[in-house]
Amino acid sequence: MASGDVVVQVLEEMPPATTYATFDVRAGGSTPAESMAVWDFDPDAIEYMDFKCALKGYDGGGLTLRLAWMSTSATSNVCRWGAAVRRFQDDAEDVDTSQTYDYNDVDCTAASASGEIVYDNITFTDGADMDSWADGEFAIIRIRRNATHANDNMTGDAELVGFIGYET
Repeated sequence: MASGDVVVQVLEEMPPATTYATFDVRAGGSTPAESMAVWDFDPDAIEYMDFKCALKGYDGGGLTLRLAWMSTSATSNVCRWGAAVRRFQDDAEDVDTSQTYDYNDVDCTAASASGEIVYDNITFTDGADMDSWADGEFAIIRIRRNATHANDNMTGDAELVGFIGYET
């Protein structure tokens, strides 16, 4: 595949056992109202959401995760998002052992109105930056809001709608 192709397939959403983002539904304004599932990340603590994913058609060019998110109430300031990869290599990675997640963070500005979706990118270079995740393998992509970082000054919850993973 080539740069710009979608190569990450999300298989399952998996809240971690602790400090996880909470599931919520945001109602739309149509009649009847549509609803959009979101994961709420608090403004006062670091929270996480895990996604079991497969890498399909990856050619070694690095990854870009395009996050779609909105704020529950804020219309200004910065939310600090981060993402990390835990690779499950064939006959090598023990799920029962501890993993240190190495995050790539990005500061993202809230939309001008609550309920507007913002798209921001988190990039990974091929190799150790993405836990050497290889084509055809499974991994956990862990998303966090680093709300205790000095740059995160957005009030209220940040609502993760989802993400798409492209080859860089």
